[in-house]
Amino acid sequence: MMKDIFYRFAKKSDIPQLVDLMNAQYARKKNERYFLWQYFNSVQPTILTVALINQEVIGMFGLQKRKLNNGAVVGQAIDLLVSFRWRGKGIFKELAEETIEYFSDIDILCVLPNLNGKNACEKGLGWKTLGKINSMFLKNDAEKSTEIIKNHGPKKDLIKFDYNPKIRKWRFNQHPIYKYSKVGNSNKFATVKVFKDPLTRQCYGDIVDFECDINNESTLKDLFLEAILCLKKQGLKTITTWALPHTCLYKVIKSLGFIETPRERYFCLKVLNRKYKNLYDFSNWHLVQADAEIF
Repeated sequence: MMKDIFYRFAKKSDIPQLVDLMNAQYARKKNERYFLWQYFNSVQPTILTVALINQEVIGMFGLQKRKLNNGAVVGQAIDLLVSFRWRGKGIFKELAEETIEYFSDIDILCVLPNLNGKNACEKGLGWKTLGKINSMFLKNDAEKSTEIIKNHGPKKDLIKFDYNPKIRKWRFNQHPIYKYSKVGNSNKFATVKVFKDPLTRQCYGDIVDFECDINNESTLKDLFLEAILCLKKQGLKTITTWALPHTCLYKVIKSLGFIETPRERYFCLKVLNRKYKNLYDFSNWHLVQADAEIF
């Protein structure tokens, strides 16, 4: 017999259970400070719904309201999880519906999940997968690249998430787990971090975000070379980033020696405001690692 399941918004007192539930199922651990930062001290409106049975948290579904550079309001789903023993019982869908109802002005819903999350959003929620995002790895001496990059005319304006100074301060300076560094100047910079894989114990340098003209190939090359050199000076032999195949960045970092790897995430979407139906076209998007909450 199915036990009674109770849904409500998370409280600070739930945090120890949220940590236990998350860390029991993922190698990449989160702590109590993460949940305080993400759901109770965020500069962006954020809500987390929990499913409980006899006061035990058995599932969670977060939603963060963000803005795109085209004016659209996005509800980005984060920290989606149902305990293994309670999966397949409709709890994930109930969590999603309870959470999404909280915001009344959302134009689109999106998520950057792993394979299991992608399947759950497709089958359980009817969201559409726009594409796969392969991680790009660099293992050679990119700073020795001498290839001349030339611009090939104007490119279309890509859709990306807004990172104003207030959001950047919260996202990078106040992050409870990772320490980020800024490479470059106030007008052209990259945000990088060091990540230690909890399973292999190998350290990686991640280029998680950058700010410059995303259609200027020469500028992109100069900035990424500077970020790569910064990370290599810290003794990091492997560097990762994201680049979608239709972007100038993809061409640039391929010329620097980056290769695609099997590590992947997906981008899933549901358009609520038909004004933005063009966002179903993956080639209209520019995404970076920092857009996902785990980087």
